[in-house]
Amino acid sequence: MTQPTQTFEFNQYHLGIWYSTYRLIIATSLLLIFLLTYQRLNTDYHYPQLYLYALIGYVSISCIQLITLKSIRLKITQQLPLLFVVDVIALSLLTLAVDGPNLQLSLLFVITIFAASLLLNAKKALIITLIAVISVIYQLFIGSIFDFSSLNNIGNSAVLAFLFLVVYGSGQIAVKRFQILENLNFSQSLELNRLQNLNRYILEQIELGYLVLDENCHIVLSNPAACLLLGIPPLYAYDKYPLYKAQPDLFELLKFDQLQDGEKFQFESQLSHYHMHIEVQKLMVPQQTLTLLVLQDATKLNQRVQQLKLAALGQLSASIAHEIRNPLAAIVQANELLSDSDPHQQATLSRMISKQTQRIDRIIQDTLNMVRNKETHPSTIELKQFIPLLIQEDLADIATQIKYTVHSNIFVHFDEAQLRQVLINLIRNAIRHNSPEHSHIELNVNLHEANVRIDVRDFGAGVASKDLANLFQPFFSTEITGTGLGLYLSHSFCEANQAKLNYVKQEQGACFRIECLRVAL
Repeated sequence: MTQPTQTFEFNQYHLGIWYSTYRLIIATSLLLIFLLTYQRLNTDYHYPQLYLYALIGYVSISCIQLITLKSIRLKITQQLPLLFVVDVIALSLLTLAVDGPNLQLSLLFVITIFAASLLLNAKKALIITLIAVISVIYQLFIGSIFDFSSLNNIGNSAVLAFLFLVVYGSGQIAVKRFQILENLNFSQSLELNRLQNLNRYILEQIELGYLVLDENCHIVLSNPAACLLLGIPPLYAYDKYPLYKAQPDLFELLKFDQLQDGEKFQFESQLSHYHMHIEVQKLMVPQQTLTLLVLQDATKLNQRVQQLKLAALGQLSASIAHEIRNPLAAIVQANELLSDSDPHQQATLSRMISKQTQRIDRIIQDTLNMVRNKETHPSTIELKQFIPLLIQEDLADIATQIKYTVHSNIFVHFDEAQLRQVLINLIRNAIRHNSPEHSHIELNVNLHEANVRIDVRDFGAGVASKDLANLFQPFFSTEITGTGLGLYLSHSFCEANQAKLNYVKQEQGACFRIECLRVAL
């Protein structure tokens, strides 16, 4: 049996219990009303004895059917149709006893038909509806033949029979909509359950510890890694629990109301032998604010940092050796040829040796600049004054080839020496790659929302698509004489000042963009 079928039968059983209880209450209420009001309203009952006996039978059978429905749960599909058959027969007898349908009995008939449409399949519900129609219409004809009722209420009976069919159709439409919603809800619950299991599996496998706290500093969620690091028993892995009971040391350390998003701190506990690095992240969810603590083993974190440093050092050493090997080989070869050459060749070889020596010196100087890791000292810079001064002092030899546009009142927070070095690298690089047909490169400073964009653009061939991935890597250069450190250093300086250096693709030429936050004064 499939899950939707089980769910449908489960709902059908409970709805059947509710309906059986309802009909027992209605039948009992009608019987009590009759007994209490018969002396005063005896003229309203055409056949009072039939009315009384029908109600007594209706109450008795309803009570028996309710008990049977609760006791024999497996045969729900066979019991429910009998409920509605009894209802139709009982209401038909009551209608006959009052000589035609009245408002109260008609309403009870309509409720019965609608309930049958909801609880039974379409075929059985239609049979119940037709039985009700026949009992309401034909009881008047049979009564007129045997002279115990009249045809005065035939119009009301016909309208009521038509209403039965309308209610049946409405019920079937409602059932189909309910089934669609139920199937949709079931499929969504399956998908939600699948995602929850997947999330739980990911949290269980991940090495990072995750601890989610609510506004009351209670643990909403934690994964096994967090439990291990904090010394919390696995019992709390998916249970909501007060932090001060689970991990009192962490609770005492946290100034919960003062935690800032992105805050980092170190933590040690008597409950755990781990030294932890904890990062705070604020989670904004509907109607509440949660705090996520990301926990890492500080020892393993330091080991990974050292491994990355060693790997970077090895890559740097290999790159330096590769870059120096080529000019060094040229120097050695020129030196071997120097003694046996004529004066003209000796002069050429000497210039070659000097040039290659300068190249080695430039490689070493750029490498030193890269590894010195100078401290950054940001200050507020007004670009309207800074750019012209930079061109005048550091780029005087190519000043005529620079066309710049700077709007007034634009301030940035940047280390002045590093910004100067970045712009010198980008501008000289743009001059080198500019097209001969263009006499200048462009330096434009613009505002974009809350950011300042400094664009350095040339009109050359641009950067090939295959080179974009390595553009800011150390020692990557498309020029034979280049060291490949200029863009790398510029990119590093920008990151140190919370700025970004990106390559912006153009229809013609290349554009390097520095994007940083604007300072409002």
